[in-house]
Amino acid sequence: MTTEAVGGVGGGPDLTSWLAGSAAAYTFDRIPPDVLLIAKSCVLDWLGVALAGSRDPVSRVLAETVAAPVAGSAGSTLLGRAGRARVVEAARVNGTAGHVLDYDDVLTAFDGHPTAPVLPAVLAVAEAEGASGRDVLTALVAGIETETRINRAVAPSHYRIGFHTTASVGTFGAAAATARLLGLGPDATAHALGLAATSAAGLKSAFGSWGKSLQVGRAAAEGALAALLARRDATGPADGLGCAQGFAATHADAVDAAAAMTPVGEPWYLRELLFKFHASCYGTHSSIEALLRLRPRLAVSSIADIELGISPQHVGMCTKPLVGTPLDAKFSLEYTAALALLLGRADEGVFTDEVIARDDLRRLAGRVRTRVDPGGTLTRTEVRVTCTDGTLLEEAVDVGVPAAPDRLGQQRDRLTGKFHGLAAPVVGAGRAAEIASLVSELDGLDRIGRLTALTREPAGGLGG
Repeated sequence: MTTEAVGGVGGGPDLTSWLAGSAAAYTFDRIPPDVLLIAKSCVLDWLGVALAGSRDPVSRVLAETVAAPVAGSAGSTLLGRAGRARVVEAARVNGTAGHVLDYDDVLTAFDGHPTAPVLPAVLAVAEAEGASGRDVLTALVAGIETETRINRAVAPSHYRIGFHTTASVGTFGAAAATARLLGLGPDATAHALGLAATSAAGLKSAFGSWGKSLQVGRAAAEGALAALLARRDATGPADGLGCAQGFAATHADAVDAAAAMTPVGEPWYLRELLFKFHASCYGTHSSIEALLRLRPRLAVSSIADIELGISPQHVGMCTKPLVGTPLDAKFSLEYTAALALLLGRADEGVFTDEVIARDDLRRLAGRVRTRVDPGGTLTRTEVRVTCTDGTLLEEAVDVGVPAAPDRLGQQRDRLTGKFHGLAAPVVGAGRAAEIASLVSELDGLDRIGRLTALTREPAGGLGG
């Protein structure tokens, strides 16, 4: 391993202490209006995805296995379910539900899904603590900004080696966010991060299996637990992130601590956040978008060949030419390309056993080839469609460009439509509308329990 900077920079605090002090310094008043709007969009988007994900077998089996019910108003809400569970168990179950559909937001600087490990930890603890909407938003921002800075220290080798950043580095995001929610000072927050370092893990080899979402739920739970223990004077390893045998040294080929040690707001990484409008691995979105643009100009029956110019990052992540399940298909450039051309959509409704088994879809997926461009990026794909008469159609789309400040409202409106489509089948259209309204005014909500109560399964089902 090579080390560009480990521990203190210029004789200052070590990496963990510096990040702990930074995380403890976030306040609601320091969050710019545009970053606040993005944070609210993160909450709305994740709630919709998690509510829909609560119906997935992975979430159901996990809840039945680990979430022992608690009486009365104790514990925290299990999204989409009637019962409640102890705080850490709720964070685990909800964290899994929020990632199981692979429909949650992404951040390139984080190399993963930033809200997925952080928000379920924050909501579970906030509900139990009677925290406000402002508290939740501040904690969420602190968690996402902190985990992204940590990833900057270990990128790009951490992800390239095979670690699933959302689950591994996300554990620190959940710990930092929960510590901020609990009002822990820098020293206790450093211990929370140190404890998180002992359980921060996750493997890309889990992609396409239950393990991918389960390890994100674990990250939320372990991060929350680390902060809750630190509040009660638990200690973690000194500089668990930057010490000689700490997380960075053992989980990356090179460490650049200076890249992580940037002041609050320099930059605001949330401004780079991207939302998903297709229910598949983000690496498939640029090709989906490009093919959707081409679709009105060709007939599926005339397609002879489809070539996707992909990046090295795509390889092993979403290059699954042979799929047997809808979950496999979400990580298949071939199948998502075929869905875009054949059905004109790649939302959750088309990732079913019936659709994936269609002969016409499988035949079209078989015409898709990938070509690796060594200089390519994960967010941009060049698409070439050759027709049987020799006609060549080309398109390229980069989905890695975040919404400009003047388009954040339009983005929120699109996310609201996505949210209703995901949440209404679980909690009903009326409750979904109430949730969306509360999230839009989250900074004025006195107790987050008013929001989480709406995410529980209605008594008697949707008809009750």
